[in-house]
Amino acid sequence: MHYSLDHIHLRCSDLDASIAYYEKMFDAKEIARGEVKGMPIIALEMAGQRFSFSPKREGIDIRVEPDEPGWGLYQIALKVDNLDAAMAALKERGAVISRGPVDLRGGLRVFFVEAPDGVEMEVMEYA
Repeated sequence: MHYSLDHIHLRCSDLDASIAYYEKMFDAKEIARGEVKGMPIIALEMAGQRFSFSPKREGIDIRVEPDEPGWGLYQIALKVDNLDAAMAALKERGAVISRGPVDLRGGLRVFFVEAPDGVEMEVMEYA
């Protein structure tokens, strides 16, 4: 059996704001809109992958404590060729850099960006 990634689905406290954020910060492009059982789903292409976004269900409160991984999806890691240029571009777009850049093992460099709903974006460069 061979598996391949089809999409990653994020539930959002503010669907429109989340879509706007990923489009602005990470050049995501809307590729589809639909609805399943009355729930809107918006698909974006980001970093060569499909991401689906939908609103949180009514009556459910999602609480993520600062500096603690939340339940469900808490981090998306994107690889870049030039970490310094990526960080400068994201800062220019208004991104909040929460940590880094940090030099790790074997030439790996990373920094972290705060995204909507407690999602942490990790931006990585391998030397």
